[in-house]
Amino acid sequence: MRLSWAFNLITFTSGFTFFSFIFLVPLYAREELGLSLTATGFVVAASSIAVILFSPLWGALTDRFGQKRFVLAVGYALFAIVSALHVLAQSLPTLVVLRFLQGAAFATNPLLTALFADLFGKDAARRFGGFSAANALGWGLGSLIAGVLADWVGIRGVFPLVAGLPLLSTALLLFVVREPATPASGSEPRAQARTGGTSAEAKRGRGALPQVPRKLFYLYATIFARHSAAVALWSMFPIYLRDFVESRGAIGAVNGINMIVQPLFMLALGRWAEGKRKHFLLQMVLWGILGTIVTFGVYATAQGIVQILVGQIMIALAWSAIFIGLNLYIMEAAPPGTRGRAFGYLQSSLTGAAALGPLLGGTLADALGIRGMIWVVAALMATSLPFLLKLMALDRRGSPETVPQAQEPVAAMKPKEPAGCGCPGSGE
Repeated sequence: MRLSWAFNLITFTSGFTFFSFIFLVPLYAREELGLSLTATGFVVAASSIAVILFSPLWGALTDRFGQKRFVLAVGYALFAIVSALHVLAQSLPTLVVLRFLQGAAFATNPLLTALFADLFGKDAARRFGGFSAANALGWGLGSLIAGVLADWVGIRGVFPLVAGLPLLSTALLLFVVREPATPASGSEPRAQARTGGTSAEAKRGRGALPQVPRKLFYLYATIFARHSAAVALWSMFPIYLRDFVESRGAIGAVNGINMIVQPLFMLALGRWAEGKRKHFLLQMVLWGILGTIVTFGVYATAQGIVQILVGQIMIALAWSAIFIGLNLYIMEAAPPGTRGRAFGYLQSSLTGAAALGPLLGGTLADALGIRGMIWVVAALMATSLPFLLKLMALDRRGSPETVPQAQEPVAAMKPKEPAGCGCPGSGE
């Protein structure tokens, strides 16, 4: 229980700081530095580009050598330092460099979900709802509190106030969480060769890493298409909210309600999904995407703040279903020794969408207005469905195409893992 709370606190603090910057940096670039919308979009994209580049690298490094806990601790410490340095940004180049470094440090964050899966083993599904809820609560409170603080002390004054929280995550990783007592994935082929491992293991060669199942890339494509359309809206959402509320604090509160409500749905859905088959988890993702498309229609037709708030509740439920379903599916589908990379690819899909979405949203909003843009991205979100339906078909058939030749047999894929503790996340 103590270690479970440590994980929840780690994902809460990292999510709080990360979303505070997501909310504040565009306003800082536009209002404090006077940057153009194009330059502001480039600043927003810099962090996402860094995460795209570094997430698979961090994942591959830890899959080969282990030490997820140590890499995460270093990443959060660097994230805190670079976040605090944003107070010194006085020009476009400086802000872009700081955002890139911040993204490179935060790219370690998917390893938290991989470490969670490694340490909790069969208990991971049961505990994942609470873990996800803590991450969502951090995002929601980050938006709310950052907006209120910005009204009081200015945006620049908020940066150092929220930057110190990831240092708590670093301390918890170093002094509370422990790495699972399993051999490093890079040593698995050698160990199995000495103890009569499979021929597939031998074919991989000395020191080779097991492969991430190929079918997961249909899921990554699904999430990329869905999230690109979603981020197109979220990048314009604070501007859209100016039609309904005025102060930064009020905008932050309305924007954050989505994430503040998510913990309730994630806890409930996490319990509901416990022990369910993989196909059921994909159905959760499907219903979440369909729910998001309907919710965008609610936003586009909103005539008052009440409709916006209803939409925020609806999107919280839709994203909770997607998030719980896809993360639990990856935990089930990715064998030990591949999870760092599997969640790294997921983070790259999300951040690739986070880089594309603002460009898409800004261009469409200029051409069609924000309401017109919302209708278009709702239609574009439907392009995620063919990828998901293909994955669901492969899962039903149990096609050999879904299992790479180098994958371990079922008995080797699901060893008895120690309970204990070691995702906003998410992640995230």
